[in-house]
Amino acid sequence: MLTNRRIGASIALIAAAALLTACGGSDTTTLTTTTTTPITTPADADGLQKPEPAEQTTTPGATEFIPAPAPAEGTARPQATPTPDDTPVASPVPEDHTGPCLDPSSSVASDALASLGNTTPNGDPWVAGASTDAAGECPQLLWMMAETPGGTASSPSQVLFFHDGAYLGTATSDFYAYTRVVGANDSTVSVQYRWLAPQDANCCPSGGPAVIDFTWDGMQVVMEQPLPQEMLDSYGPR
Repeated sequence: MLTNRRIGASIALIAAAALLTACGGSDTTTLTTTTTTPITTPADADGLQKPEPAEQTTTPGATEFIPAPAPAEGTARPQATPTPDDTPVASPVPEDHTGPCLDPSSSVASDALASLGNTTPNGDPWVAGASTDAAGECPQLLWMMAETPGGTASSPSQVLFFHDGAYLGTATSDFYAYTRVVGANDSTVSVQYRWLAPQDANCCPSGGPAVIDFTWDGMQVVMEQPLPQEMLDSYGPR
């Protein structure tokens, strides 16, 4: 009888276990244990913990400054455009005045000689003779002699004037012998004239000398003194 009770109790336990197994197979609940590790702030050397950084806040309407990224190594930084005041002003280049102020072979000199025509109606054209030897800073009034080609001391000649690269004209309306330039400065050319007396040979005039100054006044050449009447008479009517 006791044995039968034990058997019955065992059967009841087995049945209960089977029932629990059946329930667990259909709806098993798994419990997960989470371990929380406290976060600590690194301590200073003295063992004190550093305070947490304060939370940054942005004021509404304010512009947050964000620095521009630095250029990569080896990249040239952009150069600022100079303002007009910073722009260098080039100095004027000085003019080159190393050559002669008046070149007798230049076109302006050749054209001036050609404008005179011939020395006589059936003669040869005038040729360039002596001229201003100024160089560098040129004077206001330049001069050049127009000579008779192959002439002698008694052959006629003329004085031509130039200013700023332009031909101005002759010293006198007529040409005369024994004429030469004896002086010049920035604006004045001094011309010496001589003439023959009735008894003089062509080589040796005794009349004169008379020095006439011709001055550039800023607009034209002014003859400062008249030619001597004695000189004009020696040439007779013209």
